[in-house]
Amino acid sequence: MCDEIFSEPNSNNSCFDKNATLIIKQDAIIHNVNYIKETTSSKIIAVVKENGYGLGVANLYNIIKDQDIFMYAVISPCEAIALREEGCDTDILMLTPISDFGELLSMVSHNVVIALGNQKQISELRYIYELTGKKPRVHIQIDSGMGRYGFNIDDLPEFKYYKDYLRIEGCFTHLAGSAKNYKKSVKKQVRIFRQALEKIRAAGVDPGVCHISNSKAALVFGALGFDAVRVGSAILGKVAVKSGLEEGVWLESNVFTVYNRQEGERIGYSGEASLKRDSSLAVVRIGTGCGVGLIQKGAMDLSFCSIVKNLINRINSVPVFNVWINGKKSPVIGRIGVSHMTVDVTENSVKEGDVVKIQVNPLLVHPYVKRTVI
Repeated sequence: MCDEIFSEPNSNNSCFDKNATLIIKQDAIIHNVNYIKETTSSKIIAVVKENGYGLGVANLYNIIKDQDIFMYAVISPCEAIALREEGCDTDILMLTPISDFGELLSMVSHNVVIALGNQKQISELRYIYELTGKKPRVHIQIDSGMGRYGFNIDDLPEFKYYKDYLRIEGCFTHLAGSAKNYKKSVKKQVRIFRQALEKIRAAGVDPGVCHISNSKAALVFGALGFDAVRVGSAILGKVAVKSGLEEGVWLESNVFTVYNRQEGERIGYSGEASLKRDSSLAVVRIGTGCGVGLIQKGAMDLSFCSIVKNLINRINSVPVFNVWINGKKSPVIGRIGVSHMTVDVTENSVKEGDVVKIQVNPLLVHPYVKRTVI
């Protein structure tokens, strides 16, 4: 099942001993849902894709199920079925415009709302209606700039001809955004989306519940004048926008050992880090194998200034990653290994067994790492 998280090997050929726990703080997640609701004054579509952003779809659902969620959103039939098996009777939106007949039939039978984003789906959904007598529920998907899924505004089908066998209940698009001029990019996509809605209405079709804002847009712009916001990472407090969100998930491990090294000694793979002083170092048995240090970056900056800055940081052994031990930030030095990291605790009173708190993208955390809700 897609919402199961295995903390022990599940076959004779699997042997994982992850010295870490993914901590899920339910009070923070509930706070974040209510904060988004209050600041956007709109319906909440809770995105629980990718197994609840790595938390476990059942874990995340059971934390927020009593928070007046308008709709849940997923990207695979597996996730939708997992929600239904968990007892979810709230509407579920399949964000991916699936066109496989078997998958579509399964989603209709589980009363899942389907993203309608391509012509192939229409004939399959019509056949399902003729076969079952049940109108598939759909949200029309518009491509406003992501270039991935949805109908192009210049090639919209005549949706009025499909009303006899489809229940059109909503319309949405997925914001692509832009790192250089985010506000301008969003404004352009909103304009395209509104133009698409005008065409749909002019053809005699009610587009229903309209939604465009993802987590970042919801925190920066609210619902942008539409009916709902689709939020996932914001629920976890994992959006790089100043807000009143709380940290809802992090990784914990323990200090394995503490030792002393002298100024000038090199630490870690390839001796990348050089100690600038006599130092107290702590080893933590956690690394990339658990998802730590696997940072997803944007476009590579190859400008002269960026290259020089990175070179200077490398020469000076400037830390690029920090952890928290005893509530105090401590820098990781040297390259993070698959299963170990070295932390400079010279200015922190640390002993073996102390808890280490690590910020991490939960999507990257290994599935064998234990999940604990507190």
